[in-house]
Amino acid sequence: MQADVAVVGRGGVGLATALALSRAGLSTTLVGAPLAADAADPWDLRVFALSPATRALLESIGVWHALDAARVAPVYDMRVFPAFGSDRDPLHFSAYEARVDALAWIVEQRNLLRALEQAVRFAGLPVVDERFDGIHADSAPGQSAAATTPSGAGALPPPSLTLRLEGGRRLDVRLLVGADGAGSRVRDAVGLGWTVSDYPQRALVAHFDTERPHRDIAWQWFGTDGILALLPLPAGEGPGAAAGRVSMVWSAPHELADALQAMSPDALAARVREAAGSALGAMTAISRVEAFPLRLGRVSSMIASRVALVGDAAHLVHPLAGQGMNLGFGDVAALAQVLRERDPGRDPGDRLVLRRYARARAEPVAAMRTATDGLQRLFDPTRRPVPQALAPLVESMVALGWRAVAGSGWLKRQLVAQAVR
Repeated sequence: MQADVAVVGRGGVGLATALALSRAGLSTTLVGAPLAADAADPWDLRVFALSPATRALLESIGVWHALDAARVAPVYDMRVFPAFGSDRDPLHFSAYEARVDALAWIVEQRNLLRALEQAVRFAGLPVVDERFDGIHADSAPGQSAAATTPSGAGALPPPSLTLRLEGGRRLDVRLLVGADGAGSRVRDAVGLGWTVSDYPQRALVAHFDTERPHRDIAWQWFGTDGILALLPLPAGEGPGAAAGRVSMVWSAPHELADALQAMSPDALAARVREAAGSALGAMTAISRVEAFPLRLGRVSSMIASRVALVGDAAHLVHPLAGQGMNLGFGDVAALAQVLRERDPGRDPGDRLVLRRYARARAEPVAAMRTATDGLQRLFDPTRRPVPQALAPLVESMVALGWRAVAGSGWLKRQLVAQAVR
């Protein structure tokens, strides 16, 4: 088998990559088994806050309008509070003030994957339902002309790579894209360094009906109990339906996470209501609770010889800003643009072409990693305490910075502009 590009990974980022590169005029093969659908709850526990930039990408590859619109909730406003239970001095971000249609759209993973898989089938892209098993030794580039050598010194890369698949088949490609997540086999196969550190928290996810409507607002609280976010979901319909419905993402210290997971549904709903200062009134659990590890991951380079990484294979960030998936889709958009704009007939695996992609993503990835990691550390209850004599000063500086952002329309617009890119 042969193709210009092989995309390894059947998650949202991998599917979008295959579609985008196909539309850029490259023969593209998708490699990997489909993700298992979460059918245990009426609502998928994995939800994403998709940005306007991500929506634009999904529209460009014919996916956005294939989503089940009845299960998509826009976010027109966001309220961020400096303490749990607080209802004072929130940071208020408005789509109207930011001059965007919405700050984000909340979409379930299975809704997104269904639309992407449907688009892949409609486009007639070749799909190989086998796992990537490595690069054949005769074509393996090693790191001779890898991204770590700015001048491109070293042995020339081969004209193509031969991929091994677990079923025994082989696939010759000029570019290999690793979209196979944090445990990327592609990244490991080409020897790119991967550094991961665990946060002292886990993300607990559950859905709740609420007594009050959410009014298309996303809510977030920072404090000693971690970071709590309530994201709007489409409310139920018909007699007896609740006024609102939200998805909870609580990044909680491990001890608290254990306690929350052990609670009955009613007790958990009451605890979340208390932490949220009753912003949405009484809450009723409508799903199980699931926990996800929180990690910070970075790769030594997003490219190697004839290889590019996208999504979680290249970076992991804390979910407090809800930007992990958007960061991956940003990789897809940048890679597709670089390949679309290359000189006619130029090899898609050309070192200089891939370096343009790496440069395009260096600043956005670093900025998001720095912002999310910095905020997590600032509000991490397990961090080393500051000396008692300095504590009032530190608290005053944090409060001053909070008030400065809250009172500055320009600063808030800049923050929103970064988030929606």
